[in-house]
Amino acid sequence: MPSLRWVAVRLKRSASFVFFISFVAFIFVSCFMFFNNKSVGNKIHPARRKTFDNEQPVQNLPASKFTSSKPPTIGIGSRDKIQNKTQKTVEIKNVLSSVDKKRNKSSLNYNVHVFYYAWYGSPEFDGQWWHWNHEYIPPWDKNDHKVYPTGSHVPTTDVGANFYPELGPYSSKDPQIVDKHLQMIADANIGVISISWYPPGQADENGPPSDGIVPILLDAALKYGLKICLHVEPYEGRSIANFRKHLRYVSETYGSHPAYYKVKRGSKNLPLFYIYDSYRITPTEWQRIFSSKGDLSVRNTELDAIFIGLLVEYKHRFDIKKAGFDGFYTYFASNGFSYGSSWKNWKSLASYAFKSSLIFIPSVGPGYMDTRVRAWNGKNTQPRRNGIYYETAWRTASTAPAKYVSVTSFNEWHEGTQIEPAIPMKCGNYTYESYLPRSSSFYLELTEKWSTQLANKTIS
Repeated sequence: MPSLRWVAVRLKRSASFVFFISFVAFIFVSCFMFFNNKSVGNKIHPARRKTFDNEQPVQNLPASKFTSSKPPTIGIGSRDKIQNKTQKTVEIKNVLSSVDKKRNKSSLNYNVHVFYYAWYGSPEFDGQWWHWNHEYIPPWDKNDHKVYPTGSHVPTTDVGANFYPELGPYSSKDPQIVDKHLQMIADANIGVISISWYPPGQADENGPPSDGIVPILLDAALKYGLKICLHVEPYEGRSIANFRKHLRYVSETYGSHPAYYKVKRGSKNLPLFYIYDSYRITPTEWQRIFSSKGDLSVRNTELDAIFIGLLVEYKHRFDIKKAGFDGFYTYFASNGFSYGSSWKNWKSLASYAFKSSLIFIPSVGPGYMDTRVRAWNGKNTQPRRNGIYYETAWRTASTAPAKYVSVTSFNEWHEGTQIEPAIPMKCGNYTYESYLPRSSSFYLELTEKWSTQLANKTIS
């Protein structure tokens, strides 16, 4: 029979062994929970996070339409409600899962297109200012003998716009600006960016050639699941012959890029082009390229596409059909400025398009104000009215009805149609317009609301 001393030693060694096993098990469980929490915390790709750091609560808007688009935060008060580590891990996992679903690239509405201008330049990136220093344009009416401001604006605080950009007078070539813009657009549930485009070597009178920015935007768009199409400007010497030549250039240069926007038409996937001021070329000339019988026809060739003409006047509806366009858009954000931009005409235009097998793409905008470049054009100003103007345009377009909607614009600052964030600012005696009392991202959030409703067919 063992002695009492022997029993005591065995018990002591057994206790030490049990303690050692318990300690090892504790370390293993702690490490597992640490790495599990870390892997959950990394599930949101940083590219999909909101960047509106200065965003304020939006008043008088349906909370469910906006709070759902932002990653919920777990603050001090929320942490107090979490009783233990396991419950906290479960709550974080649920939050991140809902955010992943909300920001999924497939949720973008590719039937909403936004007009985008990549013509801005700064000394840091471009060697000089482009467009921010826009000059005052003389009156179009030769009988207007009033005295208006002349000369060019002088950035940084003095820019050719009635609003001041939250990001400052930026360069469109700045990679950080490009990334922020695309993230804003994706967060607004816009699927397609229509870039103001001139052929290689050409530009408008206030900016540099724009074709070089296209590959940059195409590559950057992949990160957010966005698509890019071209908004063809009335470049110098535009004709049917050189237009066809430029179509080939675009097809060979950008046609195979995965971010290049294409629409399924029958068994084909065709790119889409908006053609600004299309009425400058006669319908008979356009037939040469858009008719299957035209001598320069692109139909059923590798250059075929969906071509959207600009409808300004009433008679343009007939010209567009005769020319062989696939549809039409209205562009201007000033209600009443033209027949096409007048909201009261959109039901009639939608009906005509349906009967004529054409695509109708009304253009909605948050307002219009261009008196910092056209000081004489105050009659066409459309105040934003804290979002009422924009929402009325969206509601009218959606109920016209329209399958596609274009937004004028993301950043046409000169005409005050931008939905890009703006902030209060003063320049000498001039006080810039702002979105107050709303937040700087207010119009992006309204866009997200209406784009989602259009996709879900729940217009209110």
